[in-house]
Amino acid sequence: MATSGKRKRNDLTLADKYEVVKLLDQKLSQAAIAKKLDCSQSQVSRISLKREDIRTQFEANSNPHRKRQRTGKDSDVETALSTWFTDARARDIPITGPILEGKAKDLASHMKKEDFTPTSGWLSRWKQRNGITYKRICGEKRDADITAADNWITTVLPELLSKYEPRDIYNADETGIYYRALPDGTLASKAETVSGSKKAKDRITAMICCNMDGTDKRPLLVLGKSKNPRCFRGQSSLPVIYDANQNAWMTAVIFTDWLKKFDREMRLKKRNILLLVDNCAAHPQTATTAVKNISLVFLPPNTTSVIQPCDQGIIKNLKTHYRRHIINDIITQIDNDATLMANALAKKLTLLTAVHLLNRSWRDVTATTIINCYRKAGFEHQREDTPTDDTPTTDPTESTTPDADFEEYVNIDADLECHGTLSDESICASILKEETEEPEEPDNSDDEEEIIVPTPASEIRDFLRTKVQKFLGEKGCKDFEPFYAFQRFIDEHSTREQTKITEFIDVKW
Repeated sequence: MATSGKRKRNDLTLADKYEVVKLLDQKLSQAAIAKKLDCSQSQVSRISLKREDIRTQFEANSNPHRKRQRTGKDSDVETALSTWFTDARARDIPITGPILEGKAKDLASHMKKEDFTPTSGWLSRWKQRNGITYKRICGEKRDADITAADNWITTVLPELLSKYEPRDIYNADETGIYYRALPDGTLASKAETVSGSKKAKDRITAMICCNMDGTDKRPLLVLGKSKNPRCFRGQSSLPVIYDANQNAWMTAVIFTDWLKKFDREMRLKKRNILLLVDNCAAHPQTATTAVKNISLVFLPPNTTSVIQPCDQGIIKNLKTHYRRHIINDIITQIDNDATLMANALAKKLTLLTAVHLLNRSWRDVTATTIINCYRKAGFEHQREDTPTDDTPTTDPTESTTPDADFEEYVNIDADLECHGTLSDESICASILKEETEEPEEPDNSDDEEEIIVPTPASEIRDFLRTKVQKFLGEKGCKDFEPFYAFQRFIDEHSTREQTKITEFIDVKW
């Protein structure tokens, strides 16, 4: 019997398909690629049409050994279960098969899919599709996954660095902040009795984002608990982007909205950038479809403490500056009024003041610090035409934190959660794309604070003339131009009348 001349089908894994994409980027012919990987040219052609999707899936740490993108009996339930599983493991919650089956049934019930019945066979296939295996818990504390971090640095990162200039590589990360906290201890004489007070646990979350060469520090995204804090009344603008929810946490909705605005700005500037974020429920995988000029890449789970630039000292440096500003501000107020107490002043620190101090602290973080932190995370650019940076690779915060007690103060909120466990309702609503409107939270913040009344411009001008100008002269100021520029700014904005529509159009009666 004559043998058939048909080529045996060779299904390629995701890793193989990504290899095809890289070879296509190197301008290798489809025939040569097919011969190299022992597959048909038509397969290479189909991969070429989907190269961006394949690149996104691989860089998002999908299972590299899978050959086909399969879904089970209900893709919505499976997607919701994957979201819940990722969130639960990010919080180090032990998960077993029965737990997954029970949770899948709960999620299906929330989605009104009463006919969904999880079975052991379905669960086995779901785990295989998502690259999930059983691992026995060892030790008392979960450490960073050094193996996964090294693998990402040696395999994925070089490819990313070859496609983007340092100015186009960004990292974003959140950090929790006790914005009214004071140090726990103080230097005192041996005979003195030191009494403490209740810690100020008022919290906010701040997300920082900057590029690899430190030339673009994005405006901070600050999350509070009140939509409209009393201290914000009368403010037409803020130095940061502000949002709020009940827990002052980052959520998938807030992150996606921020990402879309960032993408819109990059599109207007005709820039294509890479944005690296950690793999958590607050950074949804579906956000990749919401942007065009931003390539969103998720770092491998449990590796951010090793390979995320913001975690290598940028966040710590920001908090170091912020804590110093808090202490200096309190000292200045006490010097002016000896009857004031530090704890009382800290409790009266408004969110508006904290936002301005955070923005000031973010401006104090230098490009050198950012460059060093990216380098410490393994980001060494490989382009031959990129000039070398002779900045030493020392601890980026070493020179700003010489005191051990102050170091403890800086790290007082280092382990503060920035996002929490998602409820079943929120997971299902995001999968089903239901528009849920959260009720407005009552404004309970800054209850002891007086309502801010707009300051008359005449009072500001008088203060500048009688106080600030005299102070600058006493301190030996040689250049008064910045002061004069500020005076002109006040004069222009205090005398400006409301703009009329006739100033924009030529009205002929």
